[in-house]
Amino acid sequence: MVRKIVCYSSFIFLLVSQITGFVYSQSKDAEEKADIRFGKINFQTREFESATSPIKMLEVQIEILNKSRKLIAPANSIRVVVVPKEIKFPEGASGVEFKPSREEVAIPVSLSPNTGRMVILGFSLPEKKPESITFEIQINAPGGESSLVKWESGN
Repeated sequence: MVRKIVCYSSFIFLLVSQITGFVYSQSKDAEEKADIRFGKINFQTREFESATSPIKMLEVQIEILNKSRKLIAPANSIRVVVVPKEIKFPEGASGVEFKPSREEVAIPVSLSPNTGRMVILGFSLPEKKPESITFEIQINAPGGESSLVKWESGN
């Protein structure tokens, strides 16, 4: 008797859930992605002593923010790409040998809601510093936020 009640109850439950469209599934939050944005973008030049000549570096410091209220960005889910686009040298200086390549990095830790992380990428500078370099910075290419920023040697 108990067996029949359990079978009929299960059948009725399945029938009602099919008719009403009620099904058990994951929430839509699991399908959504965290809202990842740029914060501040800063530049800093550094000089390191070397046996032959000092090595000059340009640091691009990018603040990455998770603007979501609930969603956590998993580790390695945020990729930052920095591409040098335009380089201007002072008159008389040659920039033929200076061709910096694009840099890409993934944030190796998860990013909780309403928090941020600083990403720092470095580019070596030639002996004769350029006047300016324009960079394209993008989060989670190709669909993520993108920005053009310019470094000037007076900075």
